[in-house]
Amino acid sequence: MTNDAQTQNDEDFDYGCECAMTLLNEPTEDCLNDLIDELDEDGMISTEVVYGLLATILMSITSEDEEDEEIQ
Repeated sequence: MTNDAQTQNDEDFDYGCECAMTLLNEPTEDCLNDLIDELDEDGMISTEVVYGLLATILMSITSEDEEDEEIQ
């Protein structure tokens, strides 16, 4: 893999993370629809963007679970 391809993958992953944070901060149907429209402009969503979305959401869920355990 070339450095350019890796850089693009990293940028796509970071973009996925940003999209997930936007959705987590404003979990509304309108926000979700706006993100889907933005991500799917060219008919495809890169794998790295999806990985970024999933990683951010999973980390959010995990941190919420840890906070719940500390409270109990």
